[in-house]
This record gives sequence, structure tokens and C-alpha cells, in this order.
Amino acid sequence: MGSNVITGLTCSDILLIPDLKEAALLAGAGGLGRYINRVNVMEVPDVIDWVRPGEFLITSGFPFHNRPELIAEIIPQLNQKGVSALGIKTKRYIDEIPPRALELADQLGFPIFELPASTSFSDVVRDIMERVLVQEARELSQLQSRFQKLSKQLLHGDGIEDFLLTLDGMLHNPVVLLDDTDQVFCSPQADALQLEEQLPAWIQLRQEGSLGITFLTVGERRIRAYVSAVNDKGAEQCLLVLLEWNSELSVVDQLTIDRVGVLVGLEMINAGARREVELKYVDQFLQDWISGRIAAAEDLKLRGAACGCPLPERPLRAVTIGWLEDKPELKQLQQVVKRVRARADLQHVKLTILEGELVLTVPEQPELPLEETLGRLLAEMNRIVVSGSCAFCIGDLADGPDQVRFSYESSRKIARIRQISGYSGSYVDYRKLGVFRLLYHLPELEEITEYRDQYIAPLLEYDRKHNASLLQTLQLYFKCNRNVKRTSGELFTHYNTVTYRIDRACELLGLSQDDGDDMLELQLALKLHEMGKGRRSGTDTQRRR
Repeated sequence: MGSNVITGLTCSDILLIPDLKEAALLAGAGGLGRYINRVNVMEVPDVIDWVRPGEFLITSGFPFHNRPELIAEIIPQLNQKGVSALGIKTKRYIDEIPPRALELADQLGFPIFELPASTSFSDVVRDIMERVLVQEARELSQLQSRFQKLSKQLLHGDGIEDFLLTLDGMLHNPVVLLDDTDQVFCSPQADALQLEEQLPAWIQLRQEGSLGITFLTVGERRIRAYVSAVNDKGAEQCLLVLLEWNSELSVVDQLTIDRVGVLVGLEMINAGARREVELKYVDQFLQDWISGRIAAAEDLKLRGAACGCPLPERPLRAVTIGWLEDKPELKQLQQVVKRVRARADLQHVKLTILEGELVLTVPEQPELPLEETLGRLLAEMNRIVVSGSCAFCIGDLADGPDQVRFSYESSRKIARIRQISGYSGSYVDYRKLGVFRLLYHLPELEEITEYRDQYIAPLLEYDRKHNASLLQTLQLYFKCNRNVKRTSGELFTHYNTVTYRIDRACELLGLSQDDGDDMLELQLALKLHEMGKGRRSGTDTQRRR
């Protein structure tokens, strides 16, 4: 039952049928390996719309009576429709098949048989269909036997890996499973060919919706493959791929892949449910650890080991992910966590959702720079999150796992300052925040408020009375490095208008644009204003929580 020998009825078997022993192959010998799954009789010239793939089409020649040249016209159409072969009676309605038709048949590998005038079509249909039905019964029996064996295996809880091992031996060809997190599972033959490393090719199959027979390049070989969609409930479609590596794929092999897709889907749903429960324990541990709710080092070790999440005994950093544009929905963040945990090259990253934000820890590894790890993480995030780019807010280095809460606190603070200051870099630490980290830590003293209001209050009052935008223009003016042309472009406002606003603001405040100290004081006041608004809104948010 494990043999992959194909025993279907082919065109070469036609001459072995007693009622066709007098038939002769006139052309298309290259197509004798084509399979026949039914017989059709053609007695009208417009038969093209009614033929089906795999048919042996037979005719008395009547449709070509007085017009045998039509045979040459219809052969390419029959071949394109997937018809397996054509049998034509001669000497009654046509004397012979035109040489042009035979030439085309040879070029296309489309078998043409000359049938004796005494051929009874009803006997031919009966003889061929008996053989086809017997073969189909054998194939159905083989398919049912395979399905039962694989069903029992999954019911016994052997898992996907053992399932693919059995499928590999049963079909004598490599099998690859791509799940909804882009994790690749390989049968032993597929593993030996290192097909897991061809992840982009499997993802491309899913993106193209390439189901059924397709072609793939493995190493230096161009081979056929059969792709089936697994019946599961994942966010992404799962694929089961059978490669024609050792022997030709039979119809039963293809049906086997389609049928077992249901079993694989059920197993993946069960495995996913188990994984979700496990991940909840992992998430709770990571959240308790990073936030500092587990203080004792011994408790950290015990809980980490208990949930299958051991912590590295080395320095590490916490990173909070901020968003430069709209923050993604919670479901998208959860999908990011799921996909990152499935990636073998990101197993050193501990990622979770803490207080509504993506937070991760990364151990110090000289052989793997932090930015390379974050780059891999970003590539995975970009597959799911389309709302905009993000910023990795990198906390201070912690000496070990029991000190991570301090790194997390600093990463949160950096994320807050970045958000308030408008810093748009992808990787942010304290050094890159410059003067903003000092301004953020200034207490709300009366002297600081007076300094800020000395510059900001007149601008706000002017804007209110004249429905103007001096404050906004100045803020953008400094962000554009005091470049009036760039500022006007950002505001979609005429150059002269922007120049007037800046002049009017400086006149109102008694400042000189040529005085560096004046411009520094104005810029500090503007930043204090922004920082003040940010801190107030942050406080309000915490109160609402």
C-alpha cells in the first residue's frame, strides 16, 4: 500500500483492449503516457465546448465529411482542453487523416488512433470505462486506507512531526507544511533538502494563491509540486506542499494531500489552543518579571523554568516600542508577539504586551548587535502592522534578569520623552534625546512656568485674537532648522507669509533673529511648552487608568 507505482489506464493501453486490437497509432507517440479517465463520442463539429480533460475522444469521422482539413484545426484545441487522445474511423466518411493533422499531433504529443470501420463504439466505451472504474475503485481504496492510518496516528496524539514522517514514507516524496505564523515543518526528505531555508518561496506560494499543480525551483532542479490549503482557522492560510522529487505525483497522492489537510487543520487548531494557554502563562510571567513584580532572583528562576521561559544570566536591556503614527490595534500587536515567538532566529528575544505597549528584552551578545536583532524584529512586524513606522526606545543596560525592571522604567521614560519631543529616529536611547531629557526632568517650579509663559503667553494671546498661527509656525520653523523655505513647504504656505509670521513673533517678543541667545531662549520656551502639555496629558491618562 505504500508503493507509489501509478497503474492508471494510459493511451498506450488502448491497443491492448480486445475491441481495439486492429487500431493503429498514426501520430503523437510522445503522449502515450497520458491518462484516460473517460470516453466521449464526437459526431458534431462543435464538440470543443463539451469535452473534458482526460477523455479519449472517438468519432466516425462524420463531423469531417467532405472537410477533413478541419481535423488539423481541432487538434490544438483538443490538446489545450486536456483531451488525452483522438480515435477516428476511416474509409467511411473520410478516406484518410490529412498529413498536416498528423504533423501537429506529433508536435503536441497528442495521440491519434485510426480505428477500424468495424469498431463498435458501445463496446469501446464499455471496455475502457470498466478498466477506468476498476482503477478508480483501487485508488479510492488506497486513499481510504491512507486516510484511516493517518487519522489514527493523529488521534493518538503523535503530533505534526510524526504525521509528516508517515506521510513522507507513504508518498515517497518530500512534504512541507507552512503554518499561519510562517513556521515551516518538514518531513524527513524535505528536511534533508533543507527546504525550511526556502521560507520566502513558501510565503510567495501563499501570497499568489498557488493551489494545485505548480512548479518550484529546489537547488538546481525545476520540479512539479502539489499545493493544498489546510483547513484551519489561522489568520493566514496554511499550506501543505507535496514535491515531485523521487517519483511522479499520482492522482491518489494529490487526493491524499487534499484529504489529510482536514486532519492537519484539526491538529493545528488543537496545537494552537494548547499553545495559547501556554503563552498566557508565559505572558503573565514576562509581564510580572519586566515590571518588577517578581523581586527575588530565585523566584525568577523557578517561575521562568516552570513556564518554559528560562532567563539568560547575562546583562540585558528592555525596549519599549513607540509609534510614529497611529498605534496598531491590540489584535495586531498580539499577532506580532505570536509570529516573533515562532521565529527560530528571535528566540533570545522575550516579547510581550505590557500596559498596552509592545515590550521586549534582549540579552547582550557581542556576536549579535542589538540593532541587528531589532532589525529582524522590525521586518517581522512590518508583515502585520501597516499603520506606520515605529521607534525602539532602548532602556539602560541591566546587570542581570533581576535588574530588568530598571531598564524597563528607563525605556518607558525614553518613549515618553520621544513622544513629547517629536524625535523621529528608529532607535532611541538617552544619548539621542539630547537636551529633551533634561527638560523632561525639570520640576514644575514657578520660575520655570514664568520663563515659559514669558514667550508663549503673548503668542497664544495673539493667535487667539487674530485667528493666526504664530506659535505653530515657530515650532515648525525650529524643527526645520530655521529654514524658511522648508517651513513654508511643510505648512503649504507662501514663503513671504511664513517670513512675516516669524518677524511678527520676534517683534512681539522683543527678540532678534540674528541673536543666537535670543533664538535659543525662544526654542527652549517652545520645548518647555510642548513638554508641559505632554506631561499634563500623560498625568491625565494615568489618572483615567
